[in-house]
Amino acid sequence: MTTLRGRVQGGKGDASRWLSRFNEAYARKLGMPVFPGSLNVALPEAFDWSAPALRPLLIPFSRAEYGGERDILLAPCVLRSLRDQRAFLWTTTTAAADREDPWVVELVAPVGLRATYSLQDGDPVEIELATP
Repeated sequence: MTTLRGRVQGGKGDASRWLSRFNEAYARKLGMPVFPGSLNVALPEAFDWSAPALRPLLIPFSRAEYGGERDILLAPCVLRSLRDQRAFLWTTTTAAADREDPWVVELVAPVGLRATYSLQDGDPVEIELATP
């Protein structure tokens, strides 16, 4: 079991457009609704989407499968610091390989995490990756 600890960070707001547009496909893929927006969490060090320990957890979401422009990777997790909220780490395969800020991870969940948990930039978040 891997635990990541980081702090809430502002984002560009771009995830909301894509998660809104393909929301039904995400809900089918993940077996739960997905709030149309993500929460950015800055970690103390770079997150490696290609780490061998992470591979069994990854849920690939092909653009052909949902009708989008990019392939997506998701990894189930539990937000321990947010009342054990179920969530997913979320990224495009392009960003996973070459993100300008590789220490930032994005989270998607069935609720708007900022509003539901009254989160502000700088608030701590503890992310526990699911065990395969």
